[in-house]
Amino acid sequence: MVKKEYYQNTGFRFSKNERQFDKYRQSRHADPKIQIKEVTFVDARNQLFSTGKINKVFAVIGAGKEATVLLAQEKNTNDLVCAKVFRFFTSTIRKRLQGTKHITQMGMASITASQEYWNLVELYNAQVPVPKPRILLNNIVIMDFINFQDDEYQPAPLLSEINIRDYDDPDEVLYESVEILAKMFLEAKFIHGDYSDHNLMVTENGLITMDVSQSVLYNEKTFINTPIRIRIDKAVELLQIDLINLINSFKKYRITMDPVAICQEIVNKLPEKLQKFLKDSKQINSYSHYSSESLIGKEEYRRESVYNLTGKKYQKKKRKMK
Repeated sequence: MVKKEYYQNTGFRFSKNERQFDKYRQSRHADPKIQIKEVTFVDARNQLFSTGKINKVFAVIGAGKEATVLLAQEKNTNDLVCAKVFRFFTSTIRKRLQGTKHITQMGMASITASQEYWNLVELYNAQVPVPKPRILLNNIVIMDFINFQDDEYQPAPLLSEINIRDYDDPDEVLYESVEILAKMFLEAKFIHGDYSDHNLMVTENGLITMDVSQSVLYNEKTFINTPIRIRIDKAVELLQIDLINLINSFKKYRITMDPVAICQEIVNKLPEKLQKFLKDSKQINSYSHYSSESLIGKEEYRRESVYNLTGKKYQKKKRKMK
């Protein structure tokens, strides 16, 4: 009899029917007929040229945890555009692949790009300040390029890259950031899911948010989870987490808000039927991920949880240098 082994980081290795999931994951990408390699700058440039809609590709202007961003020029309009190329072998793509058997890294990168594109379409139509989406090409999303002031080739800086003390009213920057998140939630019915000063660009006309591939709609009619929507009570929980992450990034300026109070104000603007469901489910004041009073971070939360469950102190593992 095969011994069942369990791992916290990858889930269970064997099912009830002794099916070896790790073996399936490895064989899924072992087909010698399929050659997958990481997307390079040259690959992305050639792919953009092949559309017939790109005239020039200038340079890499940014790189995140799952994509590389290129500055290009649209052929018909000569407008500068931003091409976001989702890479195949990033850690986030691997995480998305967990539990699947029929999707390759290339396929998952394309799915992620599609999610980014259509989320941008929905948010742009709801007049949320996001870059205007233009073209979806496999694992590439082409959108408007947001430049910095009078320099048309210089991308707008991220909020995390500037000192907001240089503004006349630094507090207003935080208020505007919260207003964007509230508009996403109330008007577009979206949860950002990764909202912070790293995903906000600063322009002369105000802040613009980006990186919405992980954003998700909440279900405002049936109050159930579906493959493309989450329940409203879960949505409110994620909204508060986004608020906490945002407000924490302003602490270095000694500017703060109460994320629970702000979350409550946003929820109070929801339709009555949603507020009634939240009240009946008792989820509005009970969040499992963070303490609303002390605003402790994730590591402190884990430390407290481990101590409450086992009586032992939580110790973060140190990474060893190779």
